[in-house]
Parts: sequence; structure tokens; C-alpha cells
Amino acid sequence: MTDARYERSRAAVFEAVCSVLVAEGFSGMSVDRLAAESGISRSTIYRNWPDMGALACEVFDELLHRDPIPMGSDPSAALHGYIADYARRLNNPTYTAVMVALIEGAARDEAFAEVHRRAFSQTSGRAAAIVRQAQQQGLIDSTRDIQQCVEDLMAPFLYRRLVTQVRITRVQVDDLHTELLERWA
Repeated sequence: MTDARYERSRAAVFEAVCSVLVAEGFSGMSVDRLAAESGISRSTIYRNWPDMGALACEVFDELLHRDPIPMGSDPSAALHGYIADYARRLNNPTYTAVMVALIEGAARDEAFAEVHRRAFSQTSGRAAAIVRQAQQQGLIDSTRDIQQCVEDLMAPFLYRRLVTQVRITRVQVDDLHTELLERWA
């Protein structure tokens, strides 16, 4: 398959994976379902992605790496940008559905577990770098545990989106930013 044909097939299959995960979760993913949803032949899907779990992991990797927000030199602005980006991602039903499938799969499959470790270490690593920078500049108490700060940052919105299934608002982003800086000072 030429590169252009492969890229078109890849885009169609990735879109189908996202659509199926949003509608039915990982249990709905099958080659037949993806072929019907994407218009790509079963043989092409099997040839390029023989493992549905690996395909879902590849899709999550791509979703995770879309539009990263640069850190910048102002840690308060970087923290706010990180929280806003995190809320935007969690508000995206595709991102959330793929994330849930990844978390579910990580408990059963080593390929999922590896992508899960890599994805969440990247995410928490970026948050940790912002906290560390804020500590170095005196915005956050230098004795605060960085990992605990990352958990304080991520937990409220994860709960809101995954448990209550309510979208995160801009006001909540601003409130969390203010609350965390006050608590961590």
C-alpha cells in the first residue's frame, strides 16, 4: 500500500476506533465493526493492525500527543494552561472513552499496561515539571511532595468526568488553579 493510501486507511480506521469506543467501549471493537464503520476492508485492518488492543493503544497515543501546551517561564500561567488543557481533553468524549478503554485494558493486557504507564508518566511528568518550576520560583512551598501535588491537580477533574460524567467548565478550571496555588503556597 502506498504511503498516501496507508495514511487515508489509518485515519479512517482511527476515526472508527474512536467512534466505536465512544458508542460501545472496548468490548464493541472488532475487525468487522471497524471495517463497517471505516469503509476499510477487513484484510487491510488485519494486515496493519492484527491486534485490536495494540490498535486502541496506538489511537490513545495519538490522542494524547495532540496539541500539547508549551510550559513557558511563568509557572502560574503554565499551571493554568495545563489545567485548562487537561479539562479540554477530559471534556472530549473520544479522549475520555479511549482513556477508559486504556485503563480497563491495562488491568488485563501487558500492551495496554505499557501504553498506560507511558501515557500517564508523560502526563504526570509534565505536571510535575510545572510544580517543580513553581517550587524553584517560590510560588509553591518547596517541601510539598510533587507527586501529591500532581494527584491534587488531576483527581478533581477525573472524578467529575468519569464518575459524575459532568463537563468541566472554564470557571472550574480557574477555581482549581486558584485553590491549588493557595493550598500549595
